[in-house]
Amino acid sequence: MRYAIYFCPASDTALGRLGHDWLAASPHAPELPGISTERQNALLVKARRYGWHATIRAPFTLAADVAYDDVRRAVASVAHACASFELPLHIHRLAGFLALRPCVDGAAPQQLAATCLTALLPLCAPLSKETLDRRSAGLDGDEVRLLQGYGYPYVLDRYRFHLTLSAPALESEEKAMREWLEPRVAELPPTRVDALSICREATPGGAFELVERIPLCAPGMENTL
Repeated sequence: MRYAIYFCPASDTALGRLGHDWLAASPHAPELPGISTERQNALLVKARRYGWHATIRAPFTLAADVAYDDVRRAVASVAHACASFELPLHIHRLAGFLALRPCVDGAAPQQLAATCLTALLPLCAPLSKETLDRRSAGLDGDEVRLLQGYGYPYVLDRYRFHLTLSAPALESEEKAMREWLEPRVAELPPTRVDALSICREATPGGAFELVERIPLCAPGMENTL
């Protein structure tokens, strides 16, 4: 069993509704001209498995003698110390795949992720040598050091707040996806990052499920990007 800490947009927000519509499976999936149902499923399978989210703390296995209540206490401590903030989002290609990214990078998302990373590190089981070796493939030296120290390479100065839209696609496929997404994304109001969601992968390779959503509620603080 693994846990992850995400920002999961509430289902009644514009961003939540967009994610619900975009990741819907057949027969409710969006129509993308030129992309077969099988190919569309292949492009979206990982996004559907992990759910509509922005990663704050990447999936991790609990250390020995650590329980869910320990995770909840750590996440609640972070949430109670951090304020909500707003992010205008746009479609962006990140490392070859489509994602929603902040229009301008700012300190608030990175600070939230770094605070959560530090708070949860004592609760995480170390990665095996086999896993470290496998996940090190294709990483640069700094990313390898981050992987070894934190169990994930895209943290701290390598962290990028994003909501994944698809796997890497052909140019024609990306064009079809953008044609469906762009008018809808253009209508989105700035997204308020207002909670940390604890999500769980109950079985290896299974879908991540929302366990609990804990509001960001530092008193007297309201941030924008």
